[in-house]
Amino acid sequence: MLAALNIVAIGLGLGAGSLAATILALTLGGLLTVAGVDGGADIGLVVGVVLGLAVAGWVSGHMARHSERFHGAVTGLLLAGLIVIVARMGGSPAPTMAVLWLALVAAVIAGLTGWLAGRRKRSGS
Repeated sequence: MLAALNIVAIGLGLGAGSLAATILALTLGGLLTVAGVDGGADIGLVVGVVLGLAVAGWVSGHMARHSERFHGAVTGLLLAGLIVIVARMGGSPAPTMAVLWLALVAAVIAGLTGWLAGRRKRSGS
C-alpha cells in the first residue's frame, strides 16, 4: 500500500496543514491574549493544530487519485510527527501518552477530512 502513495499529494497536504496551523495558532492566540483570556496562546495552539490537521488531510485526500482516507491519515501522522519533533527540540515536557493521543487524533481527523475530500471529489460538488 505504501508504494501507491502519492508523494506530491502528501507533500502539499503537509505544507498546507503546517501553514494553516501556524497562521491560525498565531492569530487566534494573539487575539485571545490581547483580549485578556487566560491561556489564550495555548488555546490558539490547540485550535491551530487541530484545524491544521484537518486542512492537511483535506488537501492530500483531494489531491490523491485513490485511497483518499489513507492519504489523509498518513499526512496527519507525518504532521503530528513534525509537531512532536518541534516540541521536543523546544524542550516540551509532553508525556508519552499525550504524544500517542496526538498521533491517534491526527490519524482520525486527517483521515476523516481526506475521506470527505474524496467523497466530494467523486460526487462532483
